[in-house]
Amino acid sequence: MTQQTAQTVSPLRPESQSMQVHNLNTEQQAVPAKCNLNYFQAPDVVSTGVTEAQLREKMESHLAVYVTRRAKLEEVTNELTRLRKTLSALNKQGEQADENWRHDFVKGFGKQSKAVRDQLRQKTQWKLEAEDIKEMIALLEPQVEWLKMHTFSARQALQFSQRKLADLTTYNDLMTSLDSLAASDEMAKLSEIMPRILDQIETATYNDVGYMIQLGLDVASKPGKSIKMYLSNDDTRHANREIRLRQYAALGELLVNHLPVIEDQVGSSSTELLTPLACEASQGDYQSVLGFSRRLKELEAQMGYTPSLDDLDNA
Repeated sequence: MTQQTAQTVSPLRPESQSMQVHNLNTEQQAVPAKCNLNYFQAPDVVSTGVTEAQLREKMESHLAVYVTRRAKLEEVTNELTRLRKTLSALNKQGEQADENWRHDFVKGFGKQSKAVRDQLRQKTQWKLEAEDIKEMIALLEPQVEWLKMHTFSARQALQFSQRKLADLTTYNDLMTSLDSLAASDEMAKLSEIMPRILDQIETATYNDVGYMIQLGLDVASKPGKSIKMYLSNDDTRHANREIRLRQYAALGELLVNHLPVIEDQVGSSSTELLTPLACEASQGDYQSVLGFSRRLKELEAQMGYTPSLDDLDNA
């Protein structure tokens, strides 16, 4: 190594700091042995031992429940909308009848003509019908919200089962692809040249001026792996970790850059979710599980009669 000026950082530690000379048998291997994966974690569903077929069956069951509930929700919501429109029309007709009989009564100087009596009867009839419709709406509104909440729960259960199926399917497909690649001649060739690639990355890391200066070493002369003898135990562990990260990052970049581009990728039909209907609840409608449960109890108290979910789902 060339002699450094007083302004540069010495490649050696100050005498007050201990130096560690490593035994050659403990040096980092050029090709890391297979080890536990630190940067890729299998989905939790993998450890459960459940199969894709089992998850697909459960997902289809959740889908059937969701579709049934949302169809009933749409039906009842439409009925509630129809009742509200009917009530609005009755109120307008009642107001018009009230205005008409008053006008005819005054115009006739108090004469109770047939037209006046007919309009009074019509006003009374529409008022009675409006009261009946109001009562129907009051009974149906909590039931619609109750059904909306249970449809929301069914959708969440469906989404959860779909995510689990997608996670497991993706993982299984990935492992199958990797196993197939590992058995190929191309992978054998890659494995043959890999030690040289990893060694180049290791050497480049030790020659990285910006990184090594953080460890108090000047590597402007590009000493390569020979600089390792000046590293302390802590710095050796730090450097080994940095090298491993750079090696993994380089391999990841190479893989991603060589993946074929597949146009117009279509999601699996088993993981596609139906678009929510306008009458369905959204995620932001319920802020907490406790609030959700409390609101359900309030609605059931208002309804007086609580429909059976089993009967609803199996209808």
